[in-house]
Amino acid sequence: MKFKLLIILFLPFLTNGQSLSGFIKDSETGLPLAGVNVIIHERGAVTDANGFFKLDINPTGKQTVTFSSIGYKKQNKTITISANENITIEIQMVKDEVYIDELVVAATRTENRISQIPGRINMISAERISMVAAQNIDEYLQLLPGVQVSRSFGIFSTKSSVTMRGLSGNEQARTLVLLDGIPVNKADGGSVNWNLISTNAIERIEVVKGPGSALYGGNAMGGIINVVTQKPSKEIQGDVTAEYGTFNTKIVRLNLAGKFGEEVNKGFYWTTNGFYQKSDGYITQSEADRNINPFIIKSNVDEKALNFKVGYNNSEKFNAEVNLSIYDGIRGTGEKVYQPNGNETEYLTYQLRTNLNGKIGGLKWNTSLFYIDEHYMKVNESKKDDYTWYNVTSIRRDLGLLSSANYSVGKQSLTAGFDIRNGQVDASDIYYTSTDKVDNNGKMNFYGFYAQDDYSVTEKFKLLVGVRYDLATFYDGKFKTYHPSAESTFLRDYEFSGLDDVQWGAFSPRISLQYRPNDNFRVYGGYSRGFRPSVLDDLCRTGRVKGGMKVANPNLDPEYLDNFEAGVDYSPLKALKLSTSLFYSIGSDFLYYVSTGDSIDMGFGDRPIMVRSNISNVNIYGAEFDISYSPSSTLTMFANYAYNHAQISDYKPMSGDDPVDLSNNFLTDVPQHSFALGVFVKTSVVNIGLTCRYTGEMYVNDQNIYDEIVLSNKYPAWITTDLKLSHEFYKLINASLNVQDIFDKKIYDSKGAIGPGRFITFGLGVRI
Repeated sequence: MKFKLLIILFLPFLTNGQSLSGFIKDSETGLPLAGVNVIIHERGAVTDANGFFKLDINPTGKQTVTFSSIGYKKQNKTITISANENITIEIQMVKDEVYIDELVVAATRTENRISQIPGRINMISAERISMVAAQNIDEYLQLLPGVQVSRSFGIFSTKSSVTMRGLSGNEQARTLVLLDGIPVNKADGGSVNWNLISTNAIERIEVVKGPGSALYGGNAMGGIINVVTQKPSKEIQGDVTAEYGTFNTKIVRLNLAGKFGEEVNKGFYWTTNGFYQKSDGYITQSEADRNINPFIIKSNVDEKALNFKVGYNNSEKFNAEVNLSIYDGIRGTGEKVYQPNGNETEYLTYQLRTNLNGKIGGLKWNTSLFYIDEHYMKVNESKKDDYTWYNVTSIRRDLGLLSSANYSVGKQSLTAGFDIRNGQVDASDIYYTSTDKVDNNGKMNFYGFYAQDDYSVTEKFKLLVGVRYDLATFYDGKFKTYHPSAESTFLRDYEFSGLDDVQWGAFSPRISLQYRPNDNFRVYGGYSRGFRPSVLDDLCRTGRVKGGMKVANPNLDPEYLDNFEAGVDYSPLKALKLSTSLFYSIGSDFLYYVSTGDSIDMGFGDRPIMVRSNISNVNIYGAEFDISYSPSSTLTMFANYAYNHAQISDYKPMSGDDPVDLSNNFLTDVPQHSFALGVFVKTSVVNIGLTCRYTGEMYVNDQNIYDEIVLSNKYPAWITTDLKLSHEFYKLINASLNVQDIFDKKIYDSKGAIGPGRFITFGLGVRI
């Protein structure tokens, strides 16, 4: 009886109770935020993967709820709680531009915060992209310390290369480029079609410096760049932009996307984006060439691209995505004799990328498939004493399977997986003014197996250990001439076919340690090894390259890079961040173009005949300094400086009678000094992005000697300044003015050709 009476007396207290629940989203993207801390009256909760939280609360009346998460501004919300009331709210978190610790994927093949990864990682956000004057994705990267972009003619460049930390400025094959985590470097030349990626569809760009071969294998010897595209957060969203500018340049960009259903992080979604660009161009040839060649015309561009994406999300359980990209770009190269459009290049590219990922219990898995089909065509005609016309056709195909699995146990996050890739090229030079035909063919298979342990030793110490084994096979290699005339007779000395398969294997280890006592300071150090087998272009093609002609070398060995690195991040003030990195790299069997001692007249003077060779050892060391200051969300300033010392330490000649010794010579196309600075201002009247870049002197040739076209042994240093002004009307219309190279600085390449100088575009966009 007494027991029943006690239950009756306490029943009101047992049944009375209040709760607070809700969803927390990113204010810009509308996507759910996991890991947000929710605190009320000393009680707390953390949002799950869907951004959901729930708290049982005792006090009634007015209460203050605090929401906080790294990279977002802290929010306080006052609510009134009545007895037995269950309250549901929705919170939009605003990014804190003063301190952003973004999630990246490329560095560990799993989602991780930059501050938790012992290495140097840079991230370019969509907001930063919107503030910088640039026409192509790679141009945003040139504002980062230690990153070099080679794009001599702006939008008129047939190709561009991005390299890092002194690894010779025209070697894209040493830097892996990922598009949504899937590689886009081609096995033929290691090149990337940067013109294919539309700038208005980018969520962020992740840049991982130093060898990444322990996770990704060959192309990641010098670093990793991961371009992440946007996903829709609304039923329908997008924008259409039209631009007009210098050289009668016309650009139209389209970006449309949407999702089905109202559930966060669940359901089907789609995106469509693309662009069309056409420009009359300008004359790129030097004044001397113009005076002696009556067939020179403007170099122009006519290109278009479409990208389609469909996907399905079911929170962390299962996600699927399929991407299809189509690109057709034609660029005139500035000479016309008889052909309708004169000399021109065309890239016709198809890319299919598929990603499946999910979670089974505590195991996260990820599988990707990709296929790249690129048809490269080039028209070459010239007239001196006789008329010469030949076309280059090259079909390049790459396909592969990437897989990974991640499992966390205790303080360890374990990742393992395997990659399989195949690349091939089938190319011909077909002469129409003679009987000549020149073929080059080759195929490569790549297999890689890797494992990684991300170990939180304590709250302050992080250890990252990994290793990968790669096996590469070169087969069906051939370089052959048919019915040679005087045009190609000399190439017979370099013919080969019927070679035995060549196979290389390599282990790529990595170990790095980080000490992070608080949010304002961290120090890291580590060692990593990079590995790269040669590309098909060097193994089986003889033809033109920058600065001359090169001959195929099917006997190349892989190159290796042992990198030692240390870095410090320090924020003495919340708005101020200082970063420093020091690195020392030893390259062995380094792949490098060296002169054979012969030369050939290529229409703009005698140029050396070169061959790719394993030149033995190279020493590269340097330092990077970066400072950023953001006193408010409307003002950001940055400055950075990079020093690179890249030198051949021990030259191994191609033959015993080679009179040239390249020991102690500096690598070509590597600036010893470079810096960038900028300021970004947001006001109600106009948004301003002002940036400046300095690129130091670079050696022209492998012997570091005087060049008769450049008229020096070095390319001169240059400074360029860019400006972007923009304003949004009624949150619907956006007007922008882009000015690249404000002071019209003329930049020349190894042929004496000149860059576009000042390039201005005005854009008008409508948001949907």
